[in-house]
Amino acid sequence: MSLNVTPVALAEQILDLTKAHFDTSALQNDPIALYNAKIRVQELCNNLLQNVLGRLEYTVLLAESCQESSALGFVSMLGVPDVIGEDTKTVTEIGEAVGADPRFLSIAMSCLTKHNYFEEVGGFGTQVYKNNHLSEVLKESHPESLKDAVGFVCDEGFKATSYLLEASKPPAAEGKRLPAVNIAFNFDKSVFEWMADQEWRGRRMGKAMQQLHRMANGNVVTDYAWNQLTTPIVDVGGGIGSLEMALLKEEQNGPLEFIIFDIPTTIANAKKTWMTQPVAASSRVSFAPGNFLASTLDETCIPRGQPTYLIRHVLHDWTDDQVVEILRNVRQAMLATPGPNPSAKLVVCEMLLRDSSGRFVRTTSMQLLALNNGVTRTEDEMVKLVEKSGFKVDKIHHMRAVDSIIEASPVS
Repeated sequence: MSLNVTPVALAEQILDLTKAHFDTSALQNDPIALYNAKIRVQELCNNLLQNVLGRLEYTVLLAESCQESSALGFVSMLGVPDVIGEDTKTVTEIGEAVGADPRFLSIAMSCLTKHNYFEEVGGFGTQVYKNNHLSEVLKESHPESLKDAVGFVCDEGFKATSYLLEASKPPAAEGKRLPAVNIAFNFDKSVFEWMADQEWRGRRMGKAMQQLHRMANGNVVTDYAWNQLTTPIVDVGGGIGSLEMALLKEEQNGPLEFIIFDIPTTIANAKKTWMTQPVAASSRVSFAPGNFLASTLDETCIPRGQPTYLIRHVLHDWTDDQVVEILRNVRQAMLATPGPNPSAKLVVCEMLLRDSSGRFVRTTSMQLLALNNGVTRTEDEMVKLVEKSGFKVDKIHHMRAVDSIIEASPVS
């Protein structure tokens, strides 16, 4: 931001951009332009705040934003919005219902009401609260609930990032660099195995991923022609199959079939989850346990010779060398028995870092780093890794989402 830009000039830019893209008469504009305008408005509002507050106050405010995150996680994980429901409750009544000290609650609620979460009935100081349009999304029963996402981000994510300083130190001789989450929670396996072993964490993470993807990547389902892919689609590292759940709700994707591939404990959790899904969807999904980083193709157990292989939100969790190893294993499976398949397609769906990327991409990049030493790569960096693994990049799709899709084919 230029130091010569005045607050008035910034406010005028915000007003002009808002009129151009968010006025009622302009809502039919190019959807991609509208998506990009949202990111630009966010950036300009941030610049305006910096300009008005000055560098000292803004820097301290940014440092203390972790306390606002803590308040959101504290209230959400206690289930305060669920306890309030459609009623009004005093802070004492809420405390009795959730088993928490009312003083703790009053301080956290005060922090959140400044961001317009909840309504303090009767005005400041009454400590009588009811839900509003913002706090409702923290309720477990809400159709657009973010409760599990907030819980995951403010628990595993928040604690992990608080140990980034320790994790950044060079590892001991011949030792491996432990992710910050391992240090924070004191375990020595991968974060995915650790969460899968604690069923409640694995279940919450699965729901959190669905909620976060709906928020940041909801348009991935509509902005890419999934129904043009040749089926069955092997979802490598597909977790519990949250993408498949979203895709199979769309009528045009009815003919698609999926094979979800992941580690055995995750596949076991996925099977339980899909038992609760409509038969019309669950009948189109099968499961394959394995390990895409095993040393041989046989040991990976990646399904072989299928027409389409999807890798979504996986590669950012691994080092460059591991990404190449994963992709090479997938390529081997593509071209293996029951017969060579040179027309097979690789679909990589990942969050890519661009100069225009918004705040969510950058904060999520910090979380990925803390959870598994993960990296949010630029488009050029990702393309180079795909090509190094024996693929030719055919096309790159940008969407109204933080994700982009890279289509590639194996080089014989």
